[in-house]
Amino acid sequence: MNYSEFSFWWILLLFSIPFFTVRFIGQNLNLWRGVFDSFGLMALSLLLFLNANTTSFVVFMFEIVFNYLMVAWMLRLQGSQAKLVGTLVIIIDVLILAYFKYLTFFVEDVIGLFLNIPENWQQASILPIRNTIPPGVSFYTFQMVAFVVDSLNARKKKPIGFIDYVNFVAFFPQIVAGPIERKINLFPQIQSFKFKFNLDNFIDGFRWLSLGLFMKFVLGDNLSPYIDLQPAENPWSIWFFAFLFTLRIYFDFAGYSFVAVGIAKFLGVKLTINFLAPYTSCSINEFWRRWHITLSTWFRDYVFIPLMGSKKQLAPFFLFITFTLSGFWHGAAWNFIIWGAYHGALLLVLRYLGRPFQRFVDKSLSGARSEFISWGLTFGSVILGCLFFMDTDISRLLLKLKTIVTPWAYSFGNLQELVTSYSLNQGVAILIVLGLSIFTLFLEHLAVWQKKFEYELLLSSWMSPVLLGLTIMLAATTPADFIYFEF
Repeated sequence: MNYSEFSFWWILLLFSIPFFTVRFIGQNLNLWRGVFDSFGLMALSLLLFLNANTTSFVVFMFEIVFNYLMVAWMLRLQGSQAKLVGTLVIIIDVLILAYFKYLTFFVEDVIGLFLNIPENWQQASILPIRNTIPPGVSFYTFQMVAFVVDSLNARKKKPIGFIDYVNFVAFFPQIVAGPIERKINLFPQIQSFKFKFNLDNFIDGFRWLSLGLFMKFVLGDNLSPYIDLQPAENPWSIWFFAFLFTLRIYFDFAGYSFVAVGIAKFLGVKLTINFLAPYTSCSINEFWRRWHITLSTWFRDYVFIPLMGSKKQLAPFFLFITFTLSGFWHGAAWNFIIWGAYHGALLLVLRYLGRPFQRFVDKSLSGARSEFISWGLTFGSVILGCLFFMDTDISRLLLKLKTIVTPWAYSFGNLQELVTSYSLNQGVAILIVLGLSIFTLFLEHLAVWQKKFEYELLLSSWMSPVLLGLTIMLAATTPADFIYFEF
């Protein structure tokens, strides 16, 4: 759901007040039944999704009903018959995702490489072509596919209730941008669902909610207006905007995930923590253990391992393919494929050259300096990767790459051009937001150095009210769209 839209919170409030009033009265009169909580959660989730996009809601409901009926049928079968049904469901789910997300790219950017595609091909198509991606389609499709695989591989194949299945797929805090939950983690909490309101859940939920809102509305949204994709001949500008985007995408996406965790905590549901301070990583391998964790593990379990099978000698090749596919999942454009291939290549470089390089650094420098260099190289690699991620214009992207490898382009004049492009007020605003961003990242680093939970300091009892107060005072007046809503 879009937490930056007033309508989300308004509908949540308008639904919650009468529902929980009736629930309270019903419980006191001993008229309330447990199944009513499941109905209430389902109604709220579907109402919020309907508010997000009416057309997408119709597609979503079709997929829910179709998947439920097919999975229920699959669970009554055995052996090859069950596998055949499961495979059919997965293929149809992926085809629906491909139709909405990749059809235009496939026609214009793939077939268009070999054939001349007329500009009005969408109007001439027998199928209606949408240029906007339904909210959450990438996330809930992956969650439904994982549910099919996990149900097929389960030792005990138990029937599933329709309401429970809807609540699993449509659970409103995380449906649009994750985390991508697994059956083993979320479904037991959703089955025969009951709201669990208690003081501990409220305190935990408030802390995660405060952190998520602060990251999104104060840090991410206030960085967004200062990111310019146009400069391609000034390396200082290119690196600076890539750095700002690197910060923004983390605060934006982690902010969504943490708000989802917080709202779920209020309801008594524990979601997977989707980020673990990724910018504290000292290697690309560690970075992918900390960034978008539920997507990384999804590709590991449902793409990499099945592709590799017993051919472990080809693991590097399949790792590269998996990361390239994960890049394509992020968006229907060549730059996302390049971004995925780039990170796959970095992991291969780390696999074969990382240990010798690390031994060399460790011998040359002390432990703290060695770790700092490893962190700096990793963070620099992530920033360079974000340069691929943020710009869908391939010709401009290639020009940027040419510029940043041109030594004489790093002139004092170009640096002065970047600095003087901002007014005094803009410069002060950027410095304040960067100061808050760096302080937030420092607290993450400090927690990691102290071997604590990555967000322990940011979730402390004294910090949460401070973050909420800063959000009220410094939230961007015009919230930016969540980046991952585009995917």
